[in-house]
Amino acid sequence: MTTSLRNDLYRFTAEFGDVYDEVVKTGNRSHSFGHFIRKQIPSSILQHINSSVYKVEGSCGRGNWTPVPWVAVFDTRITSKASSGVYIVYLLNKDTKTLFLTLNQAATEEFSNETENRAFSNTVKSKNKKVLERLEINASHIRSVLGISKSASSEIDCGSPAYNAGCICYKKYTLSSFPSDSQIESDLAEYISIYEKYYDKFSSNKSIITDETEIKGGEIALEIKNSVERIKAYIASKGFSYDGSLIENFYLSMKTKPFVILAGTSGTGKTKLVRLFAEAIRANYKLVSVRPDWSDSSDLFGHVDLNGKFNEGVILSFVKDAEIHPNTPFFLCLDEMNLARVEYYLSDILSVIETREMTSDGRITTDPLVPAEVFGTDDKAKGKYGVVSLPDNLYIIGTVNMDETTFPFSKKVLDRANTIEFSYVDLVPDFSETGMEAKSQALSNDFLKTRYLILKQDCAEEAEYVTEKCEKLQAINEILKEADAHIGYRVRDEIVFYMLNNRKDGLLSEEEALDNEIMQKILPRVQGGNSAVKNMLLKLFVYLAGDYSGYADGKATYEQMRSFLENKGTSYPRSAEKIMYMVRRYEEDGFTSYWL
Repeated sequence: MTTSLRNDLYRFTAEFGDVYDEVVKTGNRSHSFGHFIRKQIPSSILQHINSSVYKVEGSCGRGNWTPVPWVAVFDTRITSKASSGVYIVYLLNKDTKTLFLTLNQAATEEFSNETENRAFSNTVKSKNKKVLERLEINASHIRSVLGISKSASSEIDCGSPAYNAGCICYKKYTLSSFPSDSQIESDLAEYISIYEKYYDKFSSNKSIITDETEIKGGEIALEIKNSVERIKAYIASKGFSYDGSLIENFYLSMKTKPFVILAGTSGTGKTKLVRLFAEAIRANYKLVSVRPDWSDSSDLFGHVDLNGKFNEGVILSFVKDAEIHPNTPFFLCLDEMNLARVEYYLSDILSVIETREMTSDGRITTDPLVPAEVFGTDDKAKGKYGVVSLPDNLYIIGTVNMDETTFPFSKKVLDRANTIEFSYVDLVPDFSETGMEAKSQALSNDFLKTRYLILKQDCAEEAEYVTEKCEKLQAINEILKEADAHIGYRVRDEIVFYMLNNRKDGLLSEEEALDNEIMQKILPRVQGGNSAVKNMLLKLFVYLAGDYSGYADGKATYEQMRSFLENKGTSYPRSAEKIMYMVRRYEEDGFTSYWL
């Protein structure tokens, strides 16, 4: 039955306050007005919008009546629930009998109502203040990108501080000047158009294959291992072949810490891996080519010119968008990142990434990455971006080629990243799978977000396992000390986190996981031309593989190691083989390094 949307919204505005006062103690579940809000108004709205894209839901409270009832329109490509994302929502101030049509941000799970318990009242107030400030900054940024204003009238007052702060734009309806049917429908159409523009600017990725039967609110729930297999299938369907368990290793590396370095010969598919992985999980992706003249973070984030105007850097908007959309992974690929000194232009990120803390609700927060002072006196830029932190859904992947045109990495950089080496190249194409279809999957940031930040605090339940791995690392560290190449607590923690993530996700064997971490976190730090370095490498080979003496007698040490590996093998083949090549370089050149 066709109903008038205008009449339903008018009744909602005029009568809810009276109904609320009458029956607030008896609850709303069986009350006819509760049914009217939850069913009839959504049904009226659905007559004017595309039901295959949009979902409409009304709420007047869970059991008891809520002081601020609402009716929301969700674009299911963005979100399908009021606790996340951005959506259109009618909000009613029951006391003033004023209805607001808004494009708004979710905040219900972050914002707490004031408590009467003085023991934690100040904590709640402090948290609420930060939530409101973040919502206001985000709303300002979204308006700037969409090119819209908040409203021509006075400030919104819907009765909810969180919705007031999170409001991107709104229209105000009062009983004395309630719009006509045509105006109500026109206003809704206008906001659907703005919502579409928001989707295009912030949430769409038109190069990615979609399968709407799998998506619900932009997220799907699949087991990690199954999801990784589907990612591998998607990448393979694009014609790219990566050796063995490299995809699993890449995934675990990002989950351990959102800063990964991909190193290897030019043209081996490093940059393509980042792009295809992002496409496979429908993440947002940005490629930035590093310039040799970058010397500080102003090239990334921006600077104030001589006229006092702030000039935006190449990644600021991307980082801000990631902060606004915490459920969606964002991949930032820094191509040929060592054309400039990484520890110079990436110094702010390298420092702030060490300030990550896990909140009680599972979010990861950091110190400011871009403080307000960066914008100087440019109030427009300050209002657009606000204070920018390092969002937990931002994954930074750098690709590097080690040659005479690039800079070496400092230990400050290497200690903060997993360095994955690309050495496998198969030049013979496989045409047997031509035409194979593999679809991407929409995965939320939970798929990649780390479980661990502080070893003793976050890994207490795995104490026995952690101790076992740390004892093995301690034995390796004693060998590394001989050449002053030993690791510290940061590297220890990240190796343990990688091992724990792998154990929970069941992707690699224990030996393969540890082999990866020795290769990626320990060996890249080793270089030098004195005998202590060579002796250390020899002892490390024996510890990982076994005693190579007696194999290929009379030959160079690296040839004995090669013969040993061919005959005996090892549980840590990648690390042992890398050590063999590092020893070879030492014997031939009098100097060695991971970066052959």
